[in-house]
Amino acid sequence: MADVNQYYKDALNIVLEAGKILKLGFNSPKEITTKTNIQDFVTQYDKLVEKTIIEAILKLYPNHKFIAEESAAQNTLTTEPTWILDPIDGTTNFIQGFPFCCISLALAIDKDLKIGIVYNPVLDQLFTGQKGKGAFLNSKQIHVNDTEVIFSAMIGFDLICFANNEPALQILLKKCELFIRNCRGIRSLGSAALQLCYLAMGAVDICVFKHLKCWDVAAGNLIIQEAGGIILDLEGRPYNNIMDADIIATCTRKLADELLKITK
Repeated sequence: MADVNQYYKDALNIVLEAGKILKLGFNSPKEITTKTNIQDFVTQYDKLVEKTIIEAILKLYPNHKFIAEESAAQNTLTTEPTWILDPIDGTTNFIQGFPFCCISLALAIDKDLKIGIVYNPVLDQLFTGQKGKGAFLNSKQIHVNDTEVIFSAMIGFDLICFANNEPALQILLKKCELFIRNCRGIRSLGSAALQLCYLAMGAVDICVFKHLKCWDVAAGNLIIQEAGGIILDLEGRPYNNIMDADIIATCTRKLADELLKITK
């Protein structure tokens, strides 16, 4: 069995090639359909990027497993090498021509994240991380900020519109107000994977996500940890379930504690 370094090299080449499809599709006509609700979009490029990446990895490693948004969403995580893939995170942005969309690919072995790759070919941003080897943007090492006071923190928040869930929408709006009153600023990119990577490189200090899927956050979670950041569940406990996408990510533990105190 190949080692993780080889998995990483192969996956990186595959993602870079698939990024050409995303970039081409960004400026091309799209066939748009919906999935679970009227705001859950998919295009032919989501499916093509996913198919391209899965087929390329299976050609090299036919026994590897996948959890992927479009074709393998129901698969479960085992101890086998498992790739967690979102072919286009930020599909709505992709459709609208808003340039925050990316391929997000992570590898878990024995249910432990080993590799994270997040690639936005539109903006030429390639975020990478291997467990124990640091986090990088376009081959330059990145680190989280050292912010410890929430008043000085920039918060990345997923402003999902809960079209069919009025109670959840009200909670979302209250939290937005809470964050705005207590922090430096609030930003929503429409791509959880990129927002996590922006925390890793110091552009934001806190990310809070709920109602997402593992493929939205797996790669970004590893990249943040390799950049020195903190990943917790929504109760403030250490994050240890890759399949759970309800997370708080911060640059420091002290900042996480202050956020939890305010939100509770």
